[in-house]
Amino acid sequence: MTPAQRPLLRPLEIYPLSDEQEQFVLRDPAGIATAVVLPLGAAVLASLMNGRRTLRDLQDGFQEQTGCPVALADVEQLVLQLDQHYFLQSDRFQSYWREHVQGYLELEVRPAAHAGGAYEGEPELLRAQLARLFTCPAGPGKPRSAPPTKSDKGALCGVLSPHIDLHRGGPTFAWAYKRVVEESEADLFIVFGTAHSPMQNLFSVSRKHFATPLGVVPTDLAFIDALAGELDEIAGAGESQSLFEDEIAHRHEHSIEFQAVFLQYLLGQKRPFKIVPILTGSLHEFYEDGLEPIDDTQVRDFISALREAVEQYPGKVCYISGGDLAHVGPRFGDPELLTAARLRELRKDDHKLLGQACAADAEGFFAHVAECGDRNRICGLAPTYAMLKAMQPSYGELLRYDQAVDKNANSCVSFASLAFYK
Repeated sequence: MTPAQRPLLRPLEIYPLSDEQEQFVLRDPAGIATAVVLPLGAAVLASLMNGRRTLRDLQDGFQEQTGCPVALADVEQLVLQLDQHYFLQSDRFQSYWREHVQGYLELEVRPAAHAGGAYEGEPELLRAQLARLFTCPAGPGKPRSAPPTKSDKGALCGVLSPHIDLHRGGPTFAWAYKRVVEESEADLFIVFGTAHSPMQNLFSVSRKHFATPLGVVPTDLAFIDALAGELDEIAGAGESQSLFEDEIAHRHEHSIEFQAVFLQYLLGQKRPFKIVPILTGSLHEFYEDGLEPIDDTQVRDFISALREAVEQYPGKVCYISGGDLAHVGPRFGDPELLTAARLRELRKDDHKLLGQACAADAEGFFAHVAECGDRNRICGLAPTYAMLKAMQPSYGELLRYDQAVDKNANSCVSFASLAFYK
């Protein structure tokens, strides 16, 4: 095999393994390639692979950035290694991708992509893990076994839940899902999640059922057909957006998978229920252009179609947004390590953002992020905005807020759970 003459790195994440920044992690958000750790020199070379530079250009670029020479043979070897691991946009990757995509698209049930990693993969171990999240000191307590009851707060219409891995954010999930199991009689859960890999459209609805170690969570195909029909009707003579072109984005996405695990654990043995899995793309272009998302035809039509489909649905509906908050620190591109003062500042800003959500103010929620240019990289902006616009709650209640801070002060992810009422 000969190395690509103008290698192009796929859309990947490169971040330091520790605060010393001598080793870097190369991670594939699409889940195709397995993450690898690169020394600093290799990470610099990889970052230069933009599809326009030749191998000798990479040599020159490396010396320009580091002040050190690199042998052409070493550049060639790195390119070959990256291609072997499917990190380059190459013929080899395209061949693997076609085979990989076709196999996934033919499945009726989406496999549990993160079982045994972000959460326990064996049923009994998973049940024990999830039970501890409710009863641990940071948890909300064991859910009542009695049938759901309406609280004096009103009718629960939805929750904001994290999508961080359960090892770091598990108790915060539990606070949201305790409200779901105790106060919601819903038989349909409309689950919005962040798409961490690029999509062609702003919204992607999956028709696949979701496998979990505790059983399969069924997707409501009839509701999805009704939603697609409403969208076509709203578009009329115009071009209707496709809800299904980005199915492959669901394959390795965890933001909805984690919600399916909790729902199956809490309700799978109690009553029939189904989900509608909806991934949301980025809203960055709207705040960069000074626009409100709902003024965009694609956003407005989808929200209108979803509201109408819910209105016609004969059962009871509950919304879920699987969305985290801030992503700060050198791992995410900030120049300095995190300090106690920076984390206090972040907490204060996050609570202002959550206050907008609790006020049922989707526009204010979006504007708060837009005004600072998304300085804190709010990962749950799109799903929570879309949920608020579709759900139209009267108000929300903050249940729990937390920060997962790397021990080296290299990164922090913040997240929260909220309950919404009408």
